[in-house]
Amino acid sequence: MLGLATLTMASCSDNDNIIESLVFGKNFAPLGIEANSVKETTASITWKTAVNATNYTMEVYADDSLTFAGTPEQVITGLTADDIPYTVSGLQFDTKYSVRIQSLTEGDEGRTSTWNGVYFRTGTKQFLKNPKPAEIADRSVTLTWEVEEGYDVSTIVIGNITHEITAEEKEAGQATIEGLEPETTYTAYLYYNGKQCGNRNFTTIADLAGAILVHEGDDLKAIIEDEELPANAVIAVYGGTYELNYNEEAGGFGAVKINKSMTIKGIYPTDQPILKGRFELNDGAGLTLSQLVIDGTGNSTTDQIFNYKTADVNYGALDVQNCTITGRADGKGLLYLNVKATVESITFNNCIVSGIECSGGDFIDSRAGHPKALTLTNSTFYGVASTRQFIRIDDPKVDGFSGTNVIVDHCTLYNVGGSANASIYYVRFPENKFTFTNNIVVGTVYKRGFTNQSTSDQEPTLDNNFYFDCQNLTSPGTGADANICWFDTDTSAYDITSDTGTKARGKGNGTVLETSPFSGEAPTFTVNPDSKAFAAGAGDPRWIQ
Repeated sequence: MLGLATLTMASCSDNDNIIESLVFGKNFAPLGIEANSVKETTASITWKTAVNATNYTMEVYADDSLTFAGTPEQVITGLTADDIPYTVSGLQFDTKYSVRIQSLTEGDEGRTSTWNGVYFRTGTKQFLKNPKPAEIADRSVTLTWEVEEGYDVSTIVIGNITHEITAEEKEAGQATIEGLEPETTYTAYLYYNGKQCGNRNFTTIADLAGAILVHEGDDLKAIIEDEELPANAVIAVYGGTYELNYNEEAGGFGAVKINKSMTIKGIYPTDQPILKGRFELNDGAGLTLSQLVIDGTGNSTTDQIFNYKTADVNYGALDVQNCTITGRADGKGLLYLNVKATVESITFNNCIVSGIECSGGDFIDSRAGHPKALTLTNSTFYGVASTRQFIRIDDPKVDGFSGTNVIVDHCTLYNVGGSANASIYYVRFPENKFTFTNNIVVGTVYKRGFTNQSTSDQEPTLDNNFYFDCQNLTSPGTGADANICWFDTDTSAYDITSDTGTKARGKGNGTVLETSPFSGEAPTFTVNPDSKAFAAGAGDPRWIQ
């Protein structure tokens, strides 16, 4: 036993027997193979070096997904660690490729490893050009592409339309595709030998069927006010600047009179016409506006952008879509209804409205008349109503009218309000319906909160709204526990700043944010993508698209 112990101790202390490396019979196959910076005709291949390998062989297979069947398109030998990453060139665009690598030891073929591989697809070639505005119609588009020798383009695909390119179109590098729908976004794909060699997005213009076309330089006011203009006419306007009613003596732009129902729309969504002036609605006319910039900054008077003038009539709908509206800072509001009349509905959707500070009159101001519905959706309002109510609807005591359905949904209100004697809602019908949902409100100051009118005390629908720096709209506190300051009939004295305990609290909760959801200022509104408000899908959708 003593001898065995002595032998064991001697063996453990013999440094010559320590194993410092392992040498296997074959090299390991390369690991961590990746294809990076994949472009139309090149790809950068990286891998981890294998122990004892002195060089590497790479094989490239086209139209393959790790099957490595048939003959490789390229075989690259003699690669070393210094060649990593290795750029494979001479590839075809829009093609599936498999690359496999094995490790070798120079002078010892028996150590050659097995293969390990990676799969990728090259990028598409971009022969297709962006269509110009004049090449996009309501039901067709003209596409052009680079004509390059060796690439015989064959097909264009748009939605469910497949267009086989003719010999004449190939030579010209241009084709017109029919059968599209107006005001629809499409992606066009160009193909060569079944491979995509270009794609472009575009949106067809407004429906021009039966429309009156207006070009820059035409007298738009005269066209709108023409007595021969048929009812429900569609006026389609090309890009440019149009002065609706310039009055040199008054030093600004006046109103155009809408005496019959009509639609006025911009043709190109990327080149919206600028209309300088304002609108007066008469004789029960309805009005639809789309894809326009309405510039009221140079108006000659301090009247509203939209003003109803004729009493004792029923007006059709006012429907404003995809418009940008600005006004004079020293002017009145966005809309005025102070005649005894009914409006079927008033809608602003996907709009940006700014700069209308409302020195006289409220922002949306209905007094003697009664709109059946008021809807503000997917829109942004900033720098408006600094001294007046955001929405005012008085009760003109009209028999048979039961109130207005007021909806504000997916809107952003930024720096709205600022008056000590105003509120968001100043609505005084006894049977109104309020929906305020999915909105972001930032920097909005109204001492009277949402409303201080007892006739606005119907149960409102308040859901998924977010507030930051909104003095008096929410009670103290943050998160979802902060109540909304809505009028409460149990409160004898409305004083939101009171410390005596009679602050008006409202029916519904919102989320008070600790940081602003925007890191930039209007009108660009750089968003904070980590904000809870955007995660919840609140606010004008345009800022998070």
